[in-house]
Amino acid sequence: MKPEPIETAANAFAPLKISSRQIALINALAEHRNLRRAAAAMHTTQPAASLLLQQLEERLGVQLFERLPRGMEPTLYGEVLIRFAQGVMHEFGHAEAEIAELASGASGLVRIGTVMGPVPAVLTRGLLAFKAANPKVRISIEVGTSDTLLPSLIRGDFDVVLGRLPDRLSHPDLDIELFEKGEQMRVIARPDHPLARIDPLTLRDLVPMTWILHPVGSPMRLRVERALTQAGMIEPLDIVETASILATTAMMESSDMISVVPNEVAQHYARYAMVSVLPVALPVPMVNLGLLTRRSRPMSAAVRGVLGYLKEHGRDGEAGSSDPR
Repeated sequence: MKPEPIETAANAFAPLKISSRQIALINALAEHRNLRRAAAAMHTTQPAASLLLQQLEERLGVQLFERLPRGMEPTLYGEVLIRFAQGVMHEFGHAEAEIAELASGASGLVRIGTVMGPVPAVLTRGLLAFKAANPKVRISIEVGTSDTLLPSLIRGDFDVVLGRLPDRLSHPDLDIELFEKGEQMRVIARPDHPLARIDPLTLRDLVPMTWILHPVGSPMRLRVERALTQAGMIEPLDIVETASILATTAMMESSDMISVVPNEVAQHYARYAMVSVLPVALPVPMVNLGLLTRRSRPMSAAVRGVLGYLKEHGRDGEAGSSDPR
């Protein structure tokens, strides 16, 4: 049930004025759900914390927390303010890190989240070109899956994400630039794998193998499962789940396990004779790959520069592939 607004003479249309102490209190209440423990976490007294909350509720004209016999629970209004307060603390932490970088002599900090596929080509070539022109900008890279990277981008943990887009992606704060080509998936195994000598090789030949696949929920995993189902492979597969290419190559090196990776990744490791690309067609539809940023977050000059280089290499078709067979 929607909580009733508190009767107040406050001007509902005036800009919200909230102090840093009130933001800290909201975050503490969100964590502890108890005014006494929240006050202790802020190193203040319970009456002082109660007054801060009362002033904020009167200013907003709504009740933010329900006072219960054994604690406090946020109302619908409180949930909104908790998200705001947590966002402020996130942004402050990132601003603090960037200021520290500038104070140490750097020219900025760019935090990039990326899926595995574009790392060998688009990301590497784009960043090498950028760093040649901007040696003092610090670059932080985290490799993951799109289902974890996109929420982190929205939360403010990244400045830009280079990722595969889910089939139905809609968020008002995301600015998306699609590359023209997606990624072709390849089946890989250790270099001396028995299946590498079978020609022709079919998907049916792969059923008995142990598959190393991305975790459930990632766009790549969804596309691979769909392709295998369309090929008539309805038997339950023996699967190990990981998004780590190090874990994948290490397990394949000592076993007959196989895996599915983007073509650029497969070719990168094949060049160093670490894997073989099995001669089998995997009918996985091309996966949309693009650059994602937040519209509501102002971009630094360093972020704009990195985006420019990544867009240049993405448009060059580095994310595309040719059939290696």
